[in-house]
Amino acid sequence: MEDIRYKILVVEDNELDHMAFMRMVNKEKLPYDCTAVQSVSEAEKVLSTESFDVVISDYELGDGIAFDFLESAKDIPVILVTGAGDEELAVKAWRSGAYDYLIKDHERNYLRTLPVTIENVIKHKQTEEQLQLLSGAIRSTHDSVYITDMENKIIFVNKAFCETYQYKKQDVIGKDANILWIDNPRGVGTRSVFRVSSSSSGVGFYHRRKDGSIFPVSLSRAIIKDANKKEVAVVGVSHDISERLLLEDELRTANLELKARNQLKSEFAVLVSERVGELLGSLELLVSRCKTQGSNESGELGKKLQRAQEEIGRIRGVLEEFLDISRIEAGKLRIESLDFDLCSIVSGVVQSLCVDAASRSVKLQSQIPDCELVVRADYNRIKQVLTELIGHAIESAPADGCVNVLVKDSAERIAVEVTDNGPSIDREEIYNVFNRYEQIRRQVRGDQQSAQGKSPQGQSKINLGLAIVKDLVEMQGGSIVVEKKEGGGNSFCFTLPRAEVKAAL
Repeated sequence: MEDIRYKILVVEDNELDHMAFMRMVNKEKLPYDCTAVQSVSEAEKVLSTESFDVVISDYELGDGIAFDFLESAKDIPVILVTGAGDEELAVKAWRSGAYDYLIKDHERNYLRTLPVTIENVIKHKQTEEQLQLLSGAIRSTHDSVYITDMENKIIFVNKAFCETYQYKKQDVIGKDANILWIDNPRGVGTRSVFRVSSSSSGVGFYHRRKDGSIFPVSLSRAIIKDANKKEVAVVGVSHDISERLLLEDELRTANLELKARNQLKSEFAVLVSERVGELLGSLELLVSRCKTQGSNESGELGKKLQRAQEEIGRIRGVLEEFLDISRIEAGKLRIESLDFDLCSIVSGVVQSLCVDAASRSVKLQSQIPDCELVVRADYNRIKQVLTELIGHAIESAPADGCVNVLVKDSAERIAVEVTDNGPSIDREEIYNVFNRYEQIRRQVRGDQQSAQGKSPQGQSKINLGLAIVKDLVEMQGGSIVVEKKEGGGNSFCFTLPRAEVKAAL
């Protein structure tokens, strides 16, 4: 980091004093870039074209005195140096705008204190600029700012405060800040103290204007300490949030109405799905009877009935997915927990899917501990989860590919990992795998494109079952993640708490 250097203008008509000052600068290696002039006129000329951090000037000059060019110095701090000083001259210098005043001595010992004086003057100037900036910001901000002493007496208010609280400065300065507060918040139909927003550090209260009207404010306060860390004042910043609270109330009401409508839609969807399921059952029974009665009929009729039966099965699968989603949305999906061996059910599902894997030339293998790992969950729902995950992996794996099912004992939890060596899911798509809203949206868009003849060749079927899997696992105290495997493929892993652990919870 570069050292900060300061531009110094030295106004001195005594050559010896000037040389002594420059020797000190060089000897002490002070970070000063000095410009020297000898008269008032030269000082005025230089100040009209250049800017300096500090001006050091002798009082008496050949063509006048230092006071003659103080106006040209404007905001540049001036240190006045004189060999014939007295208290009256010092007071006059300060009143004229000089920052400091030094008295020359014959041994020039004043030069030893000059660097310290320059440093103090620069710091004072910087502090003054910061205070001016802060003061301007406080006065111009749209938030109401008030400062109280440690006895809670108001000692400062800005313009926005006066406009919001309807006080004039002279009416409120010196008054106890309690005049801003209401005595009984709950007595006037307010919310008392409330959090303004989850991301805000401000807290909401109710304040009172001069005319007695009450309004909500977000309020933050900070304690001011002096150089000795002593608490000397409190700064309060308040903002009228009447309009914000009104909008929040309207939004809250709209959300409640929307939630109620969505709940009604979900319950209606469950009802319709159940009725359609009953109709499908009747239709399936009718087709089955027709197949039995027409067993001696032509082979063409048998094929058509078989196809109808397969289509009914496909529709039933879609309907069951939709019914599960609708029940989850309506909060009506029942979970019947009981203790069972997870290893046993994994083994059973793997065995039942071996034929499907073999038909696709996919090698399905498992690594299951030769012991009981008992979980407390809904047996049928966990079987549904396993069937969905393993079935999805079989569909994802390429011909001659491999799917591996691994059961792991992880202390208080039991994990089941299903991996495949199919195409890896893109990193940005991993979240959408379990996002049922995104999956439904894509399914609808895909159907629309197909209807218009725009569906891409080889477009894969959107699987809503994975979105349901996540809900089923989490509803039973578990969790599920999906990750890309190094070298290709995907890994779906879900965990369930042990039976004794879940019972303790």
